[in-house]
Amino acid sequence: MNLRTVIIGVAVASATGYVIYDSNSPESRRARELHDIEKLKPDIKIADCYPQGPLAKAFAAAVANDTPSSPIENEVTRRSVIKHDCIRGSPNHATVDKLVATSGDEMIPYLSQVVDRCKFDKNQLPNVACLALDGLAAQGSPTATAALDKIATERKTAKEVWEGALYRAIQKPDYKTPAQLAAMLADDKEWEAKELLLEKIREKHDPAARDPLTRAYAKEDDETTKGHVRAALLELDNPGRCVVEDEGRGADGICRYTCRETGTRLRFQKLGKECPLVREPEKAPEKPAVDATSLAGKSK
Repeated sequence: MNLRTVIIGVAVASATGYVIYDSNSPESRRARELHDIEKLKPDIKIADCYPQGPLAKAFAAAVANDTPSSPIENEVTRRSVIKHDCIRGSPNHATVDKLVATSGDEMIPYLSQVVDRCKFDKNQLPNVACLALDGLAAQGSPTATAALDKIATERKTAKEVWEGALYRAIQKPDYKTPAQLAAMLADDKEWEAKELLLEKIREKHDPAARDPLTRAYAKEDDETTKGHVRAALLELDNPGRCVVEDEGRGADGICRYTCRETGTRLRFQKLGKECPLVREPEKAPEKPAVDATSLAGKSK
């Protein structure tokens, strides 16, 4: 083999190696994964509210792929589902999650712009802004959580959207402590936002929330919300017991109790002027004892 052949062979091998290396670089893999998402809906139109750029087509395809194939015909049901999914999260956001995983931190400002620019439509399932919230929640980094907090705090979007940002943010362990969430109650004007906060506070059962809950209780004017704040305090003082959520009024003659540890609710006929504020949970019926001698006889 002459020297010229050797040189050419080395050059070809080097070039091939570079191509293989380049095709497996993070940038190349990302480009392929974005293209794979785009191919799911190759003819999709990019909505006017979507920010332009290299992520636009992939995001449009992801939204289209996560849209339920069967529309909800009943208007009341459809609007209820849309509101629920916007606040508490859609069950269908797997493709958006894949796009977020592919794009990394670059997706955070893109999704934040989607939330700002795409208006909430109470008849549209899914709502693009709400699906963008699911993407931010799935991204999961402190930066993404900060973006959710910004949306929830500024409240420039539709109420369903910023409440959805609040709900997703408070699910993150590194967001705020129960005491910090309780401190937000006293000055908030939206009862639905207060209910979201109380839900997480009661779930955590943190004694450090007692003082801010007490202040919120003293300041609260709404009868229903005031009862729920009182229930949170009762649960702190009575662990393992069932509590009323209406301060014991039982206006319709029924005493209702929430048993958080067992995940049950109890109803009893009201006997006096007011319902007892707490009561013990009902014990599960005991299983009958098994007679070993009888079992032995049956096995013969």
